Amino acid sequence: MDWTIKDYAHANHNPQLVVNGQAGTAPVQITASDGQTVMLDAAGSKDPDGQALSYRWWVYEEAGLTGTHGADVTLAGGDGRRVEVRVNSPCRAAWIAGVVPCIGDGVAHRVLEVTDNGTPQLTSYRRIVVHVASQTGERIFK
Repeated sequence: MDWTIKDYAHANHNPQLVVNGQAGTAPVQITASDGQTVMLDAAGSKDPDGQALSYRWWVYEEAGLTGTHGADVTLAGGDGRRVEVRVNSPCRAAWIAGVVPCIGDGVAHRVLEVTDNGTPQLTSYRRIVVHVASQTGERIFK
């Protein structure tokens, strides 16, 4: 709301995010295969007001599961500028017993959350979509 009563120099502005060199707000698309480790790096992210930034990477399990399967992907180092994404499998364990087994490729959504230390603190988000290619295309039972 400060933007409605203050000039640009006296209002806080949200961080501008860069992931693996890609600036902007569009989701970052990555293709990987099971067993691969991918590094995500928010280098280049900045705050227009020059404030310090805190980083948090997290898993958005429910996203992107229409017409595909959720991939089994883990994060290492989720509270820094860089995070390792370990691709375990194109399919993660089913949450309901007896579900049809996963076939083919999977997808995993990760989110970068960056907060400045201004007043008020402002947060920006950037989605990273990891497309996990099945090595064989065969059924994977979890």
